[in-house]
Amino acid sequence: MQQGLLASLLLSISLLSSPSMATDIAPSSVQIWVTDAQMQDKTSELLQYVVMDEIDNLNFALERLAFPQQEVVRYLLLQKLEQQNFILTPKMAIFVEQQRALPTTYNVVEDGDGYEVSSPAFNYPAIAHRLLKAWKRDQQTMTFVMAAERKELILSEWLSGPSHQVKAREQLLIRELDSLSPEAVNTLTQQLTQQGITRWIPSSEVLVRLAQVSESDDLYKILWRKKVDRHSSAELKRLASLSSPFATEQVIQAASNPGLNQQALNLLTRMDPLPQNVKSYLISQMAIPEEASRVAQQLANQGHETWLKELLNDNQQVRSNSIRQVLSQY
Repeated sequence: MQQGLLASLLLSISLLSSPSMATDIAPSSVQIWVTDAQMQDKTSELLQYVVMDEIDNLNFALERLAFPQQEVVRYLLLQKLEQQNFILTPKMAIFVEQQRALPTTYNVVEDGDGYEVSSPAFNYPAIAHRLLKAWKRDQQTMTFVMAAERKELILSEWLSGPSHQVKAREQLLIRELDSLSPEAVNTLTQQLTQQGITRWIPSSEVLVRLAQVSESDDLYKILWRKKVDRHSSAELKRLASLSSPFATEQVIQAASNPGLNQQALNLLTRMDPLPQNVKSYLISQMAIPEEASRVAQQLANQGHETWLKELLNDNQQVRSNSIRQVLSQY
């Protein structure tokens, strides 16, 4: 109660001014107002109107407050909505839009390096802007999820248009894809795997995320045929770290892309112990004259000399001379 009285005394002069006129207050006064117990209680009271979606009553209650209490409560109310990640109803979104357009009355003036900076003391328009931005993102997310679950989302159409729109939708898909049902993910995957490779395909970033979530061998085949970029390279590294049969097989398949071949070979030869399918692949490569030395050298570099020696005695497919030449260096 004493804190509330102190805040009133500090701004008693400003109360004599017209609220339509900009009024400067000290930063310390702002802190007193926003922590004032009466302001906190009033904010909690009005928050119930928000919960009940009674926007008319909320506006009426706000307009009955004198200045600067009205401005403080507007600020605190929107601040609570942001902190609590409150999901806006359509009516509440209209209310927040009104707050964004409502001019502030009180400013804080602070000294900079040889100049003064003036900013709203209770910057509810800025909070309103952030709330609306988050609300629009939530609306877009809901539209995406519902369309995907209804199997109505056509990727080639949805991921087309202005570059900024495409990029925003790509990020939405990447962020929300694993929240979709397996059936919805499968439908999106089939749009790419059941068409000719010359038709539309999304960016590597989107393709990687779809492949990760769907674990579709056909989708990975498309990825490994694309021109190499940082997304496909990073996915190759991620797969190698998983050590699962499916992931290991994808690293082997990625080696068919000339741009990924050396990275895939490095990742495969680092595996210890070497999985059987990796051994089979490496043996097949060491049977190729122009590849034998390179693969054997990579294996020796990763400490697999013992296995190379075993191959010399037990496997007739490999190029023995190439392996011996490599082993002679160790």
